[in-house]
Amino acid sequence: MKAMPHSAKALKLVGDVHASNPSGREKAKKFYESALRLEPSYLGAALALAELHILEGRNGDAVSLLERYLKDWADDSLHVKLAQVFAATNMLQESFSHYQAALRINSQNEAAKKGLDRLEKQMKGVDPDAPEEDEENEVEEADGDVEETELL
Repeated sequence: MKAMPHSAKALKLVGDVHASNPSGREKAKKFYESALRLEPSYLGAALALAELHILEGRNGDAVSLLERYLKDWADDSLHVKLAQVFAATNMLQESFSHYQAALRINSQNEAAKKGLDRLEKQMKGVDPDAPEEDEENEVEEADGDVEETELL
């Protein structure tokens, strides 16, 4: 990093390269932290560091970092990331609140829409990975048509 030692974006990109390999995560963390020391308001580095915390099971660290940034930035991506962390730790109400906040900021945020839909299914006790009822009915109807044809 001697060529661009004062570029937070360059530091973040090098961190991304290291983060893509599980054995490089500790180096990635150092690059992300360096980027944030150089440019404390660099949201991309904060989100990348939070993601790294999540991958390593440090959800509390991810939440602390994201909440710190949320005080200064009303950003939908921060809310989505917090919602994902809370959902992963089974803190469903907190997750729900952050997905809603993300959609208030940006009603077109697809990650928030999908996350909220998935979360609502979980809260109703429905498996969010199960096929939709409409999809099941289409399959059953197709099977039914085959049986009727066979009877004729």
